[in-house]
Amino acid sequence: MQEAVLKVDGLKVRFKTEDGYVSTVNGVSFTVHEGETLAIVGESGSGKSVTSLALMGILPPNGEVVEGSILYRDRELTNLSKKDYRKIRGNDISMIFQEPMTALNPVFTIGFQLREPLMLHAALNKQQAHSRAIEMLRSVGISDAEKVMGRFPHQLSGGMRQRVMIAMALSCNPKLLIADEPTTALDVTIQAQILTLLRNLKRQSSTSIMIITHDLGVVAEIADRVVVMYAGEIVEVATVDELFESPQHPYTKGLLNSMPKIHDVVDELYSIEGTVPSPLEMPTGCKFHPRCPLGDSECAKIHPSLESKEGDHLARCIKVAKKELVV
Repeated sequence: MQEAVLKVDGLKVRFKTEDGYVSTVNGVSFTVHEGETLAIVGESGSGKSVTSLALMGILPPNGEVVEGSILYRDRELTNLSKKDYRKIRGNDISMIFQEPMTALNPVFTIGFQLREPLMLHAALNKQQAHSRAIEMLRSVGISDAEKVMGRFPHQLSGGMRQRVMIAMALSCNPKLLIADEPTTALDVTIQAQILTLLRNLKRQSSTSIMIITHDLGVVAEIADRVVVMYAGEIVEVATVDELFESPQHPYTKGLLNSMPKIHDVVDELYSIEGTVPSPLEMPTGCKFHPRCPLGDSECAKIHPSLESKEGDHLARCIKVAKKELVV
């Protein structure tokens, strides 16, 4: 196994609301290794994006990390000052945000926004940063890079804006790239191009990638290992092959069954009953048991731990812990 670039251990995040403090991430632990692509999957509200914001040190003002450790190459990030975190962010760890139209500043040109991190982190002058920015735009498949440098975000298509975001994130040669739903709202052709781009960039630069998505098709296409989250917890960890061939948690199986099969003719697509519970009204015991086809009275009482089924394949389910067949 390659050296660990990022180690997250027991991460807990809470938000202050009118009704008091609400926990949205509860004891999350995982590792991203050098040159690896780790996918974090789950429905909206499962805690995926909050986890990524905590890693980047950009939680909203009412959010805070209350417990746990975030180690980047053995350097603890949770106790860094804002000034020190800014030196890490964009330089060592970069992020592609979910919606590039809101992540890019609408009143500045693409060139200005690409030059800024290069001048700040790489200590380049304006001319050097300009040349490097054009080089990065070309590396992500934008042929008319000089023209794009002078344009504003609203003058670009969704796919072009996403490429600009990737170019910006990779401009300082980060060791870890966090991609939050990088293909959301893009058509299928552009999605495929973005995923190919990420694969090629990882192969060329050995950058580790943590991709956050609800799309299992994207996971199958790009991931090495997968972390499945539900209601602020990790419910399964496996290699991508293990996850698709032998899912252990009922929630993971439900997600896989929700994927339409190209050769199947059905009257109605499968869906998991119910919704992700509100952080204000978490069920007792296993958080998935109200929606689980295998849930029973024992599941409602016992909060399961993340247990090993086989080797590094982990699942949070009492039936898995008892070696009962789930799949």
